[in-house]
Amino acid sequence: MEYRFHLAAKKLKDISKMGHRSRVQGQEQHRGRNKNGRCYLLELPTELLLEITSHLSALPEACLALTCKRLFAISGAILDSKCLRFSRDFAPLFHHYRNGHSYVTPRWQFINLLENSEWRACSKCLKLHPRGAFAPKELRRKSENRTCNLGGYAGIVDLCPCKKLTFRDKTDLVDLLKVRQSFAGLSLQFGDRVNERFCWHSCVENYGSTELKIEIFPELDEQDNLVIWTYYRLSTGMGHLGKEEYMTPRFGCAHRSVDLWLSSVCQINTCHIHDSLCSSCKQISACSACSTTLKCHRKQPFHSVDSDRVTYHFSTLRCLGGASSLPDETWAAQRIHPAQTLVGVDSCNELCPWTIREHPPVGPPPSLGMEILDSAMNDQSLIQLYSSIHMI
Repeated sequence: MEYRFHLAAKKLKDISKMGHRSRVQGQEQHRGRNKNGRCYLLELPTELLLEITSHLSALPEACLALTCKRLFAISGAILDSKCLRFSRDFAPLFHHYRNGHSYVTPRWQFINLLENSEWRACSKCLKLHPRGAFAPKELRRKSENRTCNLGGYAGIVDLCPCKKLTFRDKTDLVDLLKVRQSFAGLSLQFGDRVNERFCWHSCVENYGSTELKIEIFPELDEQDNLVIWTYYRLSTGMGHLGKEEYMTPRFGCAHRSVDLWLSSVCQINTCHIHDSLCSSCKQISACSACSTTLKCHRKQPFHSVDSDRVTYHFSTLRCLGGASSLPDETWAAQRIHPAQTLVGVDSCNELCPWTIREHPPVGPPPSLGMEILDSAMNDQSLIQLYSSIHMI
């Protein structure tokens, strides 16, 4: 009897060993390796690997490129793909931007795949942060609901199609400007070029027949606030500005469309108050939600010679808050992500980028009276004319 139990126990051990061996072999085969640690995929010639990767979409190829050095050398260029970067324009044309627009992009899916025990995704910065940048309760949430330690002020400011700033990017820019300020005293040795205005970034984007050139000049003002001067050169067809079929999806701030804002500012030259801006002009020129201003010194566009195209030169001035290591309300007001309060067709207001802001029409023509003759009452002939009119 004891011998039978001994045989049964030995047989059970052999079966368990065989099961463990088959599971290990299955895992090794799943990883494309045998018991000697060989990877059959990497043994293929480069020509075949290039053929294989040519059939992959951007997201799988980007994951493959990060597995080893050889595959990175073959497919590493895919990491610079536009689909894995921030959307060049956050808000779809004539649609109110929603946070969900960013959570369905290949970039966000790629970020989720890169999460591990050391890095976690932030739903407001749309980037990976170290685990230490999150509170313990945030680490237990899904990526779409997780927020870093910046809390309600975390997010992204959209400056141009190429430049999107998180708050950490903003602090890096502030540090760069302070370093440049420390070099200001070198002008005596190296000339005035040291003090030239700092063009941080420039780019050109085409939207159909419209070309938009952008130059960004960051500065620190007297209160140590980061201000962004953005200069635009918008070239389009004659009569196309503000037309729906020629509209661009670019924003001048987080709340206003560049095209409609510019076309509204161009109306200011019709204002009957020439020496100062009226209240309507001020509302058109400045965003009441974030205090960004748009200036167009020449209301009339530049007409190209022998062409039906016109060019507008204008600029915006934005304040991104102080140089502190913590974000403030001024910074928060400039964010395009996360999206602001839900705005619909029935509740269009300052937060609606597609709101058309028109200058009110000039009032009715003045009646004949003292208010239009006061400036000329020193002329005796006009005084007699005015008296004779009233005697009729």
